[in-house]
Amino acid sequence: MSNLIIQLIIIVLLLIFIIIMIRENTALNKEMRISRYTIDPIKQHDKSLIDIIIIKYNKFVIKARGFMSKIPLFNNISKRYEKYILYGDSNRIKAIDFITNKLVISLIFVFITIFSFVLQRRNITFLGILINFIIGYYLFDIYLIIKNKRRVKLIKNQMLRAIIIMNNAFKSGKSTIQAVEIASLELSEPLNLEFQKIYLDMKYGLSVDTVFERFAKRIDIEEARYISSSLTILNKTGGNIVNVFSSIEKTLFDKQKLKEELKNLTVSSNMVVKILLVVPVVFVGIIYILNPNYFTPLFNSVVGYMIIGLIILMFILYAWLLQKIMKVEV
Repeated sequence: MSNLIIQLIIIVLLLIFIIIMIRENTALNKEMRISRYTIDPIKQHDKSLIDIIIIKYNKFVIKARGFMSKIPLFNNISKRYEKYILYGDSNRIKAIDFITNKLVISLIFVFITIFSFVLQRRNITFLGILINFIIGYYLFDIYLIIKNKRRVKLIKNQMLRAIIIMNNAFKSGKSTIQAVEIASLELSEPLNLEFQKIYLDMKYGLSVDTVFERFAKRIDIEEARYISSSLTILNKTGGNIVNVFSSIEKTLFDKQKLKEELKNLTVSSNMVVKILLVVPVVFVGIIYILNPNYFTPLFNSVVGYMIIGLIILMFILYAWLLQKIMKVEV
């Protein structure tokens, strides 16, 4: 019992450390992006321990980049992570760095497994190491997916403002590239970074159709496809761009208004979904409090680990079905 508590404490501390590292790294990335627009303060050579660790780790990732890029398998896998690289970070971060981070997290989880087996005086099994390696390897993917969904959601909420800005620019006689430039300056992150990329692509000679088609594929939301298809049709057939964007603006405004009304109407159903998701976890917690040894057999055999994996998959399927049943498409 005490060994299990120690193991849980170690895992929680590690997760807290990883979260702190991610937050500090995000803050450092933002600082580097805006540093060129600010006056340098009086330099202080004192750095916190977290800053030193992050700097050392980033140097390690950069050094490992050369070795990792020589392996064809890692190069092929890294291509799917290019969509997670923001425009402002493209000079510092490469897709192969994500594979390095995944492997490092996997090794950390393997170390936790070995350490926990030693604490519990159990024989180190290949299955336990393999399971924790797989968990660590895909944990970073889960973080990237959640982060990307949050980013897309922010972009989706900003699209109406982007269309209003571009429509006002068209009304004042601006061209498409000028409207994109104005939008990139007036919008906030993360959508302004996308418009900065669009502006540079157009500035370097790419056609409006191409850059907005790439934008729609990167974001993969309906509003971006509206803009892309509208500009493509206008470039091929001609027409009044102000009328087209005014129509898009009205459509998105009505859609956003309808979405807010549906959100207010589905508050109670969303609360039911959250309760149904929490109930199984609370139920397991109550059983563990009443009988701490109830789940011990699951951690002492291969069949037990298979049952645990099956339970986790069933819970994920249960949560997914609840979200699908209760979700209302606008």
